[in-house]
Amino acid sequence: MRPGRARLGRARSGRARSGRARFGRARFVAVEVGLGGVAAGLALRGAWGYVLAGAGALLAVLPLVRIRREWADRRLLARLRRGRLAVTPPPGERAEGLGVAQTLLPALTVREVADRNVPGRHGLGVVSDGRGHAAVAAFPAGTLPALPAEIVARWLAEDPARPAAAQVIVEQFGVPSWDFHHGFRPTVVYRQLPAGGCPVAVRSWLVVRYEPFDAPEAALRRGGGEDGAQAAVAAAAARLRALLAAHGAPTTALGAVATRQLLRQLGDVEANGAARSSTWASASATHATLTASVASQRDWHRLLAGLGGCTADRVVAAATLTLGAPPRPAGPGGGRPELRVRAAVRVVSPLAQHATAQRDRLAAAGVTGASATDQAAGLLATLPLAHPARPLDEATGFATTGGTRER
Repeated sequence: MRPGRARLGRARSGRARSGRARFGRARFVAVEVGLGGVAAGLALRGAWGYVLAGAGALLAVLPLVRIRREWADRRLLARLRRGRLAVTPPPGERAEGLGVAQTLLPALTVREVADRNVPGRHGLGVVSDGRGHAAVAAFPAGTLPALPAEIVARWLAEDPARPAAAQVIVEQFGVPSWDFHHGFRPTVVYRQLPAGGCPVAVRSWLVVRYEPFDAPEAALRRGGGEDGAQAAVAAAAARLRALLAAHGAPTTALGAVATRQLLRQLGDVEANGAARSSTWASASATHATLTASVASQRDWHRLLAGLGGCTADRVVAAATLTLGAPPRPAGPGGGRPELRVRAAVRVVSPLAQHATAQRDRLAAAGVTGASATDQAAGLLATLPLAHPARPLDEATGFATTGGTRER
């Protein structure tokens, strides 16, 4: 029994010592500073001297006062901090209010990341979808950008962050369909003008995507985790923007607020849409997605020129550029990876009949390919995410290509 009592006694004394508030070095320094303030105030005299003496006295006494076996200054600071340390996400960081992008990618978030390459007080908006991260930059208004295949191919192969993809998106606006809805005469007259086949407005963007599955070391060099991955995509985007600017194609990086607005506007503000047999329908618009073949710069220009005559409210063309796996080396030099271009076109109109009619017209005229088999995937391919860059099994290295296994 005695050993047990001895252990119990030691435990009680240990608890008493651990619960006793220690008079640390910082508290001793605070008392010294307070006494110094009192001495200085008494030496100065006058109104300011008395104020300094009173502040010094308060600073000297407060670290010595205890309330319920606890230092009074700690209780005061704890009361002042109450509610300050609650971890709450910044407003708008989650994907609420992102419309159809929220429906297709429930894990979507938009976060502002500090970037020294972005002028102004705001940072760079980075979109995270649970698999990768993307940053968006806007071309000047009214620009029909070329497809920088050679620049992007070299950047994808040589950039130290090993980005997964780059994407060029062009949105062309036609005459609003108010004449179809309400017989609005001005739009009827505008459609009859000789230049009625040209878009009313054009917007275009550059999207850079990074996936930690492809290059985990790029995120680890920047601290790892989501912060490291977002810093990696910011660095890769800055280098690609610098390359394009050197070739006469300047861009402006978007912050978090502008990126959220773009996701809503370029997609659909309604989150209650659903895929139909050949369209994506929501309460406000119908989206019809088509395939497109872009093998050269000429094909890209031909596609954009053909879409200029579309009479839908808007039409979106997106080209996502990635590097394929390098071919088997034919010689000592080996082979270089091939640039892949995946293109899609989306026709948007409040009227379902109008959207499907324009989709059929574009396909019949040879401007685009056939209608996309999976409308949800087609819609996702035209959002500013460059998603997906390639199949997940290929990105993680678990894919087995044809002819690899030998029997």
